[in-house]
Amino acid sequence: MPAFEYEKLDPKLSEIRLVRLSLTDVFTDAIDLEIFRISLSDLNHEPYVPLSYTWGMPWHGMSPAWGDPTRTSTVSLNGQSYEIRLNLESALRHIRGVKKNDLPLWIDAICVDQTNKLERNSQVRLMRQIYEGGSYTIIWLGPAQEGSKLALYKIEEVAIARREQFFALLEKDRRAGLVAIIEAVGTDSECWLAIRQVLSCVWWSRAWVFQEAVVSSHAVLLCGADSASIFDVMETLTLMSDIATEQVDNASHVTGSEIVNQAWILEHAMSLLMLWGPYREPSPNAPTIDLRDALFLVRKLDATDPRDKIYAALGLVKEGSNVIPDYDNEVAEVYRSFARQYIEEHKTLDLLEECSLSADDIVSWAPNYSRKVYGHILEKHNVRDRSIRLYNASRGKPAQFRFSDNSTTLTLIGCYSDPIKAVGTKWKFSTPIDMLDATYNKQNLPSGRSPSEINPTLGPTLAQWKELMVNYGRNRAPGKRDVSYENLTQIRYVHANDDLKSAFDKTLCADIKWVPDIDPMRLARHARISTGEDVAFEPIDWQTGEVKAEFKFAMKERIFFITRNGYIGLAPEAAQEGDVVCVVLGGEVPYVIRPKKNGHYLFVGECYVHGLMDGQALQGYEEGNLEMQIILD
Repeated sequence: MPAFEYEKLDPKLSEIRLVRLSLTDVFTDAIDLEIFRISLSDLNHEPYVPLSYTWGMPWHGMSPAWGDPTRTSTVSLNGQSYEIRLNLESALRHIRGVKKNDLPLWIDAICVDQTNKLERNSQVRLMRQIYEGGSYTIIWLGPAQEGSKLALYKIEEVAIARREQFFALLEKDRRAGLVAIIEAVGTDSECWLAIRQVLSCVWWSRAWVFQEAVVSSHAVLLCGADSASIFDVMETLTLMSDIATEQVDNASHVTGSEIVNQAWILEHAMSLLMLWGPYREPSPNAPTIDLRDALFLVRKLDATDPRDKIYAALGLVKEGSNVIPDYDNEVAEVYRSFARQYIEEHKTLDLLEECSLSADDIVSWAPNYSRKVYGHILEKHNVRDRSIRLYNASRGKPAQFRFSDNSTTLTLIGCYSDPIKAVGTKWKFSTPIDMLDATYNKQNLPSGRSPSEINPTLGPTLAQWKELMVNYGRNRAPGKRDVSYENLTQIRYVHANDDLKSAFDKTLCADIKWVPDIDPMRLARHARISTGEDVAFEPIDWQTGEVKAEFKFAMKERIFFITRNGYIGLAPEAAQEGDVVCVVLGGEVPYVIRPKKNGHYLFVGECYVHGLMDGQALQGYEEGNLEMQIILD
């Protein structure tokens, strides 16, 4: 057969291509496809079904051939030969065996000429419209695996049980409703391990699939010949999240530990759940997903082309954006131009919070989305009411910034600076699962082990930080003998209304405590410890080694530091002695910057500084005594 050649699409008509799959009951029959064009501008266009899948290996641990782009299979496309990768071939063979109609498919690898950058640019702009406009979406997870049939059956059972307890979950006996669901579906480890396998396959880790699942009117997950509704999957994820949050183990003899253990491992699937509610079921009282939220979640995912980290996130938000996909630009230029455009358009420095210094950055003030970051951004607002500001380092002053003409520098106005004098050792976890295990409530830790037993670096790291505080206390109370960690309560922290022990405790959780919401259907909200009634909050039980969730969120990928002027805080792991803590106009939190020989700075990242989070640095600025120009390269 001759090789297939594409005909041009008309972008003015929002044209796309569709393929019709010839149906057959024989799995090994040759794959025969018919390709044709439709216009999305035509309201009477032919209905179609988009396909969401991974181009490479669908399951972890499969043969490397599945991920090899040179290993292809030949299909017939309008009577001409066309090469497709192995996972797509497998998907088409299974789809034609279960498909009950001849609705055409939209498949990016076939329907978009991947060698034509101009066409890729125009088609990426239509992605959201393509998935929104489909009759439904088929999500191909991959060929059936051991336990996948059981998992999909169990997911449907869980969804039914959760719907039956809907009104109980709405009322004050929320935990009783959760217990009833657990009793109905059981806690058999084989079932929940099978669910974990299905919900952690490669599909969940890809950047584009979040948009494809969230914006589709409906979606069906297909694993081999078995299927499940995306709505049932979301019900199951919601249940797992609720059980983990509510700690149902304490509410009944029924144990939810097995479910909890699986829930904390499904980071990517849980991220999709975070997008699902605000996008599909928005409400005035619930937080919406903005572009920065989408970028933070997508950054943890994989993309063959690093530029797609931004382009995929754009389709997840309903707010307008002037960013236009352009695959002619290099990755670094895409990131830099996006950062400048976002800052200028929104007149905010929020995007700087996504930055973490590394050697491969082109400019330090633009996030490098090709690099995964698992640390949590310091929560600036109450998670249930974003009008409530948790930190206000620059007292709401508007950002003042200026870009150089060639977009190589960003100039900010600072009102305080203080060099870092000492930094603590880094807390290293061997895997993300170690972090989850070591920071979840002790009752759910395997075999009741303490966090330091699960990860041996935790104990020595905390011991070193405590020693830094003891030395700090000795310097602050030179006339006091035998200063120890226990008697730091007798030494005042001059930058806040705290003793040194309380200041250290608050710093380890960034002065944030999770408190229950009065609405039983809502998760805990964030609140400042220092401004609440109960200020005696310890993120770590130093007797048992138990750590609280607040500690996890604050400490992930951060280190403890002390400045020359005696402030203590948490900084990005890349921070080092000699870096400078600064407060800039428009910054909700302080930043860490690194001096360069040319008088400019590199942006290291955001930080928590105990005693500088509520505008204290602005006093000198408002008196006209302090102002500095910070030029970031």
